[in-house]
Amino acid sequence: MRLWYFPGEQTLQLDHYFNRQIGPIVAVTLGFALFLLLTNDSASFAGNHLPFIQAQQSTRASPYVGSAMAVLATLEQAQVLPPEGSREADRVIQSVIQLQSVFAKSTNPFIQDFAHRAVAAKYGEQAPTILDRFRSNGWTAEMLEALADTALPTATEEQQQLATGLQQVNLSVDDFTRFLQLVRDGRSAFATRGNTFEEIYTSRRNTMPGGAAR
Repeated sequence: MRLWYFPGEQTLQLDHYFNRQIGPIVAVTLGFALFLLLTNDSASFAGNHLPFIQAQQSTRASPYVGSAMAVLATLEQAQVLPPEGSREADRVIQSVIQLQSVFAKSTNPFIQDFAHRAVAAKYGEQAPTILDRFRSNGWTAEMLEALADTALPTATEEQQQLATGLQQVNLSVDDFTRFLQLVRDGRSAFATRGNTFEEIYTSRRNTMPGGAAR
């Protein structure tokens, strides 16, 4: 499958990244999911089997594609993704894309406050800079690890507020919980090999679309 992408006047063919950077485990599903994301869920297909997909995308939004791909590539390298083709694997892909969207773009005050508290708890005064970088460039290792290290709310009212915020992108608190556990599992897997999650993610991100602009 080929996903054609147009940042300004440049054309980039992403099938190389799908097949070689993240492997076949998520290539076709991720390509379809990213296409829906880039076109705001208004995609139309001519027939059941297109040889390629064309997506118009602004330069500003382009890093979101590469960062989603980098997260999946990192989790695949950690060998923590669900089996290829399973419903669980598809749900992880959706979570990677949609959680990035809701935390970067949502105006829901609870979602934004949750993100700020998570990053501030781990990085202190650096939180505003880290959040700005995330909103401009998509997932970062700092954002992923900050969320993974933050306990989800236990109060019923706060749980409902979180659920309401996630419902904007058709995700549940369980989806969020599972994704954060994958990040923690990936971090643990890399630690046993003498690596850190940050260095592996950064390495992967630099090979993806938009990596050079970070």
